[in-house]
Amino acid sequence: MSTSPTKGALPDELFIEIQKIFRATPALLVGSGFSCGYGLPGMWDLGQHLLASVEPALTTSEAKSLWQSASDAVKANLEAGLNTIPQGAAGRQELVHAIRCETAKLILAATSVAEQTILDQGLAGSHAPARLLRLLFNGSAQNAESIPIITTNYDTLLELFCDLAELPIDTGFTGLRHRKPRTVPIFQTQYSRVWATEKKGGFQADHRPCKTVRLHKPHGSISWLETPTGPVEVLNDNSNASRAIVVPGPSKYQDALVNTLFDAMRTEMNGVLGSASALLCLGFGFNDDHLQGVIRNRLDARMPLILLTRGSTESIDGLLHAYPHAIAIFKENTGAKCLWNGQVYISNEPLWQLDEFLKCFLE
Repeated sequence: MSTSPTKGALPDELFIEIQKIFRATPALLVGSGFSCGYGLPGMWDLGQHLLASVEPALTTSEAKSLWQSASDAVKANLEAGLNTIPQGAAGRQELVHAIRCETAKLILAATSVAEQTILDQGLAGSHAPARLLRLLFNGSAQNAESIPIITTNYDTLLELFCDLAELPIDTGFTGLRHRKPRTVPIFQTQYSRVWATEKKGGFQADHRPCKTVRLHKPHGSISWLETPTGPVEVLNDNSNASRAIVVPGPSKYQDALVNTLFDAMRTEMNGVLGSASALLCLGFGFNDDHLQGVIRNRLDARMPLILLTRGSTESIDGLLHAYPHAIAIFKENTGAKCLWNGQVYISNEPLWQLDEFLKCFLE
């Protein structure tokens, strides 16, 4: 990587490359940094909340002992600390249930505030995420079945932005109030009914494929409720019902919650990443081992990648070192730092923010 950043105007080649990537309609990967920009808690905030709330929710000495033994590690690093809770330990099931419930409570409350703030601004489809979604949707091929979005977040901000952009969204569930996941495949082609003119006059109903935004949530959602027969999706439910979410650490991909729905969602997600022409990442830290492994396989094949995020992580640094063709834009003072092809470019504009990125490169 160049040790002497280039200041001033960004090279024309960078604009050409980014616009080329968008013409290929990249898959969208959204991480916690995106939601933090709207006031949702990050991993540190979640860790502090769990440290304050989990122990009072526990009833057995075994669960309390497990939590006490993990607390110091949780203070240092939430996910690493939770991973110290051993599989099969007495009290583990109760502890994981408490972690899941307290996580959901925090995200539910923060999401409610964030969504109301977004709606109160009265910008409708002018919000940067809504503009991005519409750009990807309208720029995709006419015969495309869907625009794929993957998010590791539990909140429902992307669902709201799809509504504000007036785009049809498919979460893999069907129904109205008590929505059940589809059987495999969980995402299916949607059809709209149109009236076609017949040669002899008159009209005939014709069903044609209808493009949708497909939202993949491999870690679950606060809108997914646990039931005895599996998760169901219920929108705007603020009850104390248990949520179907995969929490960091001991339950990720291993616990009983990892059922048919989660397996199907991950299978669909892997298919999206495996066939993506390019990948656009917003606020994603590349700390999810499963996702990072699939993405690295695609980057080995020179898949283009754009990353917008506030700051780098050890995982991101390693990724950019291994795949310098990836484009990464970070915060740098009041402007931005762009890394691409072993070069560092400094801009006075905060291009790491989605709104500024869209205005500079695409709008």
